[in-house]
Amino acid sequence: MTVMPSTSAAPAGWYRDPLGIPQLRWWNGIAWTNHIQENRPELQAWTADFGAGTHSSVA
Repeated sequence: MTVMPSTSAAPAGWYRDPLGIPQLRWWNGIAWTNHIQENRPELQAWTADFGAGTHSSVA
């Protein structure tokens, strides 16, 4: 599955799933991958707003 965001400003990392599923999905810096994991509180996740350049901890 490959879903392209409107911009590619976000660095590679774990993000909230763009499909709205309560899990994290790996963004490789270019496209979404099939790698997923549970949304665990101890993981730091970037916000889904790719243009903001800010991040927050998942609490």
